[in-house]
Amino acid sequence: MELDPALLLLIARVLVGGAFFVIGVRILLSLKLVAGFLAAKNIPYPTFVAASGAAIEIVLGALAIAGIALPAVSIGLALFVVAATLMGHDFWNQKGPQRSMELGTAISHLIMVGGLLSLAAASL
Repeated sequence: MELDPALLLLIARVLVGGAFFVIGVRILLSLKLVAGFLAAKNIPYPTFVAASGAAIEIVLGALAIAGIALPAVSIGLALFVVAATLMGHDFWNQKGPQRSMELGTAISHLIMVGGLLSLAAASL
């Protein structure tokens, strides 16, 4: 059986874009909670940062699903994930089980960045 690259790219776009879109909507629906998390991490203007992050995820997620400017959208999402990880998962400031949990999350985000860069390359 031969794999169809166009079908794989479509599936990747829908899965990745859909996930970011849903996460963005979920952040908007729990904006106070997310802003509180960011405030606890000493992020300035936490409500604005949370709402902006949600908007980025919704818009870029929808663009990814539609396949519009996919290389740029994928790279934009990768940069967003790096920034969000640095802001929200500061394992270097943690100790014990919290450090382990934050490091695990940061590593999973690193995998996500690799996938997004692969999606960008595959769509060139």
